[in-house]
Amino acid sequence: MQVKRLFIFILLLTGKLAMAQSNELDSLKNLVELMPEDSLKTETYLRIAYVLYAGNESEMYAQKGLELAKKLKSPRLIGKAYHRLAWCHGLDEMDKKSAYLDSAATTFTSIGDYYGLGYVFDTKGTILMEYGSLDDANESYQKAYDYYSEIENEERKAAVLNNWAIAEYTRGNVGEAIEKFSTALQFRINENPISHIDIARLYQGLGECYRMKGDLVLATQNYLKGYEHRKSANNIGVVESMLSIASMMYDAAEQGNDTLVIHGILNKNGFLSSLQLIENAENTKGIKDRIGIQESIMDVKRRRFVLNRNYEAAYELLLEQKKILEEYKLSESSLEAMADLKVKFEKDQLTIRLLEEEVLNQKKQVQVTLLIISLAGLFLISIIGFLYYQNRVKSAQLELNEAHREQQIVSMRSMLEGQEKERSRIARDLHDGLGNLLSTLKVNFGSIQINFDDNNSKKLFGSASQMIDEACTEVRKIAHEMMPQALKKLGLRKALEDLVLKMDATHAFDAEFHVHGIEKTFDDNTNVMLYRIVQEALNNIVKYANASEVSVQITYSDEWFDLTIEDDGVGFDPKSVDPEKGMGLKSIAFRTEFIGGTYDINSRPGVGTLVTINIPLHPTTEG
Repeated sequence: MQVKRLFIFILLLTGKLAMAQSNELDSLKNLVELMPEDSLKTETYLRIAYVLYAGNESEMYAQKGLELAKKLKSPRLIGKAYHRLAWCHGLDEMDKKSAYLDSAATTFTSIGDYYGLGYVFDTKGTILMEYGSLDDANESYQKAYDYYSEIENEERKAAVLNNWAIAEYTRGNVGEAIEKFSTALQFRINENPISHIDIARLYQGLGECYRMKGDLVLATQNYLKGYEHRKSANNIGVVESMLSIASMMYDAAEQGNDTLVIHGILNKNGFLSSLQLIENAENTKGIKDRIGIQESIMDVKRRRFVLNRNYEAAYELLLEQKKILEEYKLSESSLEAMADLKVKFEKDQLTIRLLEEEVLNQKKQVQVTLLIISLAGLFLISIIGFLYYQNRVKSAQLELNEAHREQQIVSMRSMLEGQEKERSRIARDLHDGLGNLLSTLKVNFGSIQINFDDNNSKKLFGSASQMIDEACTEVRKIAHEMMPQALKKLGLRKALEDLVLKMDATHAFDAEFHVHGIEKTFDDNTNVMLYRIVQEALNNIVKYANASEVSVQITYSDEWFDLTIEDDGVGFDPKSVDPEKGMGLKSIAFRTEFIGGTYDINSRPGVGTLVTINIPLHPTTEG
């Protein structure tokens, strides 16, 4: 995308050449048929093909040039004609392009024309780069550079380095690209006279490279240097320089990077903010009739609106772009301008070396291109509108879901708190009421002095006393299970240890309890929930597992509390559990979610069951 952004602005820099070359083309067509058949006529044929650039007419004039060159037996002109023919075909005819370039290279080699060979391989590199064969393009640029080095043509070496650098950073070799841009820049700066446009283009390329590296300071400085040279040349390319800086700042802001240093550099160069960059770009002379530049400015403005969360303004700007496109495509003069832009854009994508050349495009290509651009624009607008609407709907749904979830949490909390309060009340009533009553009954019953005359009466008296003892024990057991005293007095670890020991003593399986790590304390609510989870899991094991060994393990780390309950019982398939019967598992999951933990159950028939609870620990929960 960065390469294409660079090319599209290069395209916009050379619009003034179109009219001049159009006039030149008409004059050449009128004159060429009157010329004698000599080298000048051959050069004129090739010049017409060069200005036409591509298509059937361009190929026709190039073929005339080739035929005359062969008739004149001039290897240099034959090589130039083959080279010109390579440009007459599109990328969909790579076999023809390659064949003509190979013929040109063979011809130039036969006469030792290093300039021509450099020309061929520079062109081949640019075509290969556009085609996507970046490794082959690099080899071609290396050959072109070597040929120009042989004849010490520094100007052509600088041109090759510029193209080569673009290929390098397209491949991601930013360091190599910077080196080549910098070498070319040293030559361009020392040229006499200097070309501000060429220098600005190199600074722009360096800015793109440093931007890719993430060095926003050097990127800004190079963009600004390019801006100054374009400003000196009174070139509309200043818009590219300003928009590149603004776009880079928005990239940095979206990624959460500080742009304060960039603001400082801009202030030293007379810019107060990124907004001023955009406003200056909008006020640049000559952009009124250039829809490509206007769209680029509007794209950057829209990014600024989105970054500031002004989505309504961004959407309005998008609608404005659509309106401009609709009005533009109805203008006949705009169609002609679009044709020139299309042809020049394709040409600049193929070779930076031909920046000064503007060409005419065939009407069919213009119509197809305009149709594609219009459809793409409408499609893009539709997609963005749909995504905007979808985003609004999703946001509303998320808010509704969040409110519903908060309501569920409140209801869950109220229900659990109510359950525990009711458990505490019942446990207290059992212990303090019925427990005390049974204890008193036991004392009173034991104090009765009765002399029994027969053994049956004595047995009945002993049996009644034993039943009272068992009732007392059962009441204390129920009260303890409903609200274990160890949980409040000694904490979660001791309560769980007591629970596991009682299970071990009262059931057929062997139960073990293990603790790892340094114990951390939780609030009463969390302690109760964890205790109930273990209690429910052990009750499930008693009812269904038919286990011989049970292990309860808790682990404390710096960030997590882990609880596992494992048995070697019959196991089951968690997915096949009837929702109406699996209330125990639902209770475990419900309580785990309530205290902010995660719950997992791993089981299958014949291999036992493993229940895992993980709870994140926070500094406020540590003891």
